[in-house]
Amino acid sequence: RLGYPRSDFEQLFGDGAAAFIVGNSDVIATIETRYSVVNEMLDLWRLPKDTFVQSWESRWARDEGYDANMAKAAAEVMRRAGLVAKDFAKVVFSAGLDVRGHQRLAQKLGFDVKTQVQDPMLAIVGNTGVPHPLITLAAALDESKPGDRILLGAYGDGVDMFILRVTDEIEKVKRRQRVKKYLESKMTIPSYERYLSYRGLLEAVPGEPFRIFPSATVTWRERESAIRCHGSKCRQCGTVAYPMQRVCITCRAKDDFDTVRLSDQRAKVFTYSLDNLAGRSDDPTIVQTVAESELGSARIYCLMTDCLPSEVKVDLPVEMTFRWFYDGAGHHNYYWKCRPVRNGGA
Repeated sequence: RLGYPRSDFEQLFGDGAAAFIVGNSDVIATIETRYSVVNEMLDLWRLPKDTFVQSWESRWARDEGYDANMAKAAAEVMRRAGLVAKDFAKVVFSAGLDVRGHQRLAQKLGFDVKTQVQDPMLAIVGNTGVPHPLITLAAALDESKPGDRILLGAYGDGVDMFILRVTDEIEKVKRRQRVKKYLESKMTIPSYERYLSYRGLLEAVPGEPFRIFPSATVTWRERESAIRCHGSKCRQCGTVAYPMQRVCITCRAKDDFDTVRLSDQRAKVFTYSLDNLAGRSDDPTIVQTVAESELGSARIYCLMTDCLPSEVKVDLPVEMTFRWFYDGAGHHNYYWKCRPVRNGGA
């Protein structure tokens, strides 16, 4: 979501994503009780043609929307569960319009801001919208212990409120405080003008246009390598190749291979070059990379992202990441890139 340049929303909004696997066995937390409130309120919206988020009067949206409905849902779910504020180790709420509003709501419900309320990370991540409560929940689970109860509230056209109970399985998870470490590995954009350019709000001098014409049939045919990052492992000599090869590059055996997954394997930079001429005038330097996977020493040609070009070197540890590549033929095109191993990486 984009706020108008120099607006409060531009400062408040952030980008992020979170995903949880939901099941009925070996879970790290169970859902004990839940309650939902529907609220037809036009507070923030955006039409298909809009670049920026539109809003109604913020105080009204806060008082009659966020505060009123979050408080109602939290009180009702605790009543149904027979619990009170002191029974919870952590409280995770969708971010409001500011930190003070978030804290005021927690205090109104009887929670201790310093010991029970999970930091909404508005100052360092921003309000990411729909994924915000899940990102904050991930941060809370990083620090949870068996038996902890977590009150989780997600706001948007109403409220979904959950009471979660952390299980003993949390101890079996290798604890890395992933959210904290990912934040520690961030890189800062050098200027506000560069931010506007990356958002497409400030036009830069155009660079060499892409002359790649994607094909739906080729994408489908190469889906194992291009989408899933699978390579081929020769059954005769054990050579691992990427992309998948019908004919082994070592022993020339034909169609005699197993499929192996390379997306979750660490690698290291085998060789690289820095391209300062690709892209637009203010695009970052393109790091053309050949990475050598830990699995069979497979060589993977790709671009490197999330890096400082000046710090790239041979044998630099990297990991694979599935990223947007470019837009063409009327759709988004994704492919695999590598990036320096981040602190919170798997």
